[in-house]
Amino acid sequence: MADMGNSNSSESGGGGDDDGIVNWVALVISLVALLGTFAQVFQQYIASAAGYSNCGESVMGRWHESKKRKFRATELRFEVEFETPVIFVCPTTNDKGPIKKQPIYFVSGTPQSLKETRALLPQDEEAHRQSLQESTVHTADNERASWVVLLSQLQSMEKESQDWQQEHYKQNPPERMEQVDFSKHTLAVALQAKKRSWDTMPAGVKKPYATTTMCHLLEIVAMMGIHWKEFDRSRERYRAEGNGYILMGTNVPELGIMFTLQVTGKSRFQENRVIPVDEVKELCCGYVSTLFQENKDRRRIEFPNDDTKDSKDTKDLNFLQLGSLDEIAETMVLIECNTDTAKYFRSPDAKHGHLFPVPFELLGMLGKTLHIRNSAFRMLPNPTPYHWDKNFFNMRRLVREYWKKITDSDTDDVLWNPQTQKLMDDSETLVHALDVDKKSKTPGYSMPLLNTLHDVLVGCDNFLKTSDRDLVRMVIREHFQEVMRMINDKGSAEGDFDANSMRSGGVKQVAEHFDELTAASPELRQEAFMELYFFKVLRHVRARAVMSYGRRQTTQYAPSVHSPDSAIDSEPEARASPPSLRKDGSSQSVPMLTVQFPGGGPQPDLADETTKLESTASAIWCTLVLRMLCWLLLHDFNKKDVQIPKSELLGSRLPVYIA
Repeated sequence: MADMGNSNSSESGGGGDDDGIVNWVALVISLVALLGTFAQVFQQYIASAAGYSNCGESVMGRWHESKKRKFRATELRFEVEFETPVIFVCPTTNDKGPIKKQPIYFVSGTPQSLKETRALLPQDEEAHRQSLQESTVHTADNERASWVVLLSQLQSMEKESQDWQQEHYKQNPPERMEQVDFSKHTLAVALQAKKRSWDTMPAGVKKPYATTTMCHLLEIVAMMGIHWKEFDRSRERYRAEGNGYILMGTNVPELGIMFTLQVTGKSRFQENRVIPVDEVKELCCGYVSTLFQENKDRRRIEFPNDDTKDSKDTKDLNFLQLGSLDEIAETMVLIECNTDTAKYFRSPDAKHGHLFPVPFELLGMLGKTLHIRNSAFRMLPNPTPYHWDKNFFNMRRLVREYWKKITDSDTDDVLWNPQTQKLMDDSETLVHALDVDKKSKTPGYSMPLLNTLHDVLVGCDNFLKTSDRDLVRMVIREHFQEVMRMINDKGSAEGDFDANSMRSGGVKQVAEHFDELTAASPELRQEAFMELYFFKVLRHVRARAVMSYGRRQTTQYAPSVHSPDSAIDSEPEARASPPSLRKDGSSQSVPMLTVQFPGGGPQPDLADETTKLESTASAIWCTLVLRMLCWLLLHDFNKKDVQIPKSELLGSRLPVYIA
């Protein structure tokens, strides 16, 4: 019995050990299952952070450091947050951005700016070039967001252009000259960081995007030397190329217009760098600030919505619109040209140029000087629909021929006055500066030449601003009426003088029409052009401008003998006036009319008044022509750049996105 008890006890104890083992195994299995369940639940929560893998370093560069998961307890899921830039263009003194209470970081090309904008550092860029074995064509990186590439290229633009200018200063030692640095730029790219959530991303967008506006994008494109080839808003197709870049734009559902930048070749930012001035914003949309524009507080966003015909800015010649043929025709109407002149720009059969397209002449005569003193940058966006091709003329020779004509004692049509004498001195100084520039290390960009051109323009502006605005407008109007008529009308003009004009050295044939310029050899083309201007255009412009001005001032006006239309509006009674002095000191009797002024009283000496008006009109015309030559020498346009009509986008705050 005792043995049986011991046996049962033994069997009972062995069963207890087996049960413990089974229990432990069950516990382990349960824990593994529990951990697997927790891991699965945790993985599902982690997977709820949609878009986290799309915000990696390969996509966003250093901006990927801003990504994080944020648990939303009410929805039992994670939300992905990250930062992308809001890019805009403003002066370097600006302290207000589109995002309130956020710091503004400028793209200046410095190491500090690279750090603040989270762009590629110079050493990283150099390492990337070495990995490409110094290839001039960068292979496309499909993973990286194109706005990261844009920021890197903008930093490179600023650094390369400023390095080039510093080297330019070394080759052109400054004489008491203050160098221009980034802080003096009134056109700079800036950005602010904006927090975003992947929850708000449209379904078709797989990468974080940067934000800007349409007007700022147009300005950035111009700064980078990219030219629009297609800008079709009706079909939502946008394409721009140039300087080693291609920019494509299309509409993205539920978002808006999305642009993508691609690097297709080697870019260059040296003398081709666009002048960093605020007025570039207007040129991008075909608007031109004139020398009379002084309202710096004006908001551009309001300008396209103004009625152009009633705008004070257009009546005072503060702005010109040159972005399309229709806008040029409208501008001609606004400066009070006749209907025929406006129709020339709307007619597909009419000619619009002589040595170069006529709108560039208007731009040079009235356009505001945008060059920064002591700076070597000259490039601007082209505000006209015409190509600026310098292969067909030589602006330096035009300046030399201008100097010859205005200082020629046989040029009777140039009436002397103090301003004319100043123009003689300025043109002589300019010709000397051009000769010195040829021998410099940087022909066309030497600092003495650029500053001389700038100074001459300042002098011309001061004279035009202090002159009678109505008379200036009359001269401008009559000039373009006469030039466009001569370009398109091959018939004999009223009041033409003898083509065989006695010049120094014998009889010389004077060109009658601009068509003859194309037949002239390149070395004589500039001389023939100035012959036409001084011996044909000036005579008609002065006479008709003075006549029109006089008619506005009084109900009756008596033109002088200088006018080819002296018989117009004449009366039988005439009296001899005091002799009028020519530039060479000779005198000529000018028959004047007896004009009865209302109310009686003493009558002014009309001969003196008329001669003074003609002398002033002649000086205004000569000033405008010299200003045009200097302005076009001091500023430059890319030959491939033409304006595609988009004037209504000036100041547009339409949001656009960069992929």
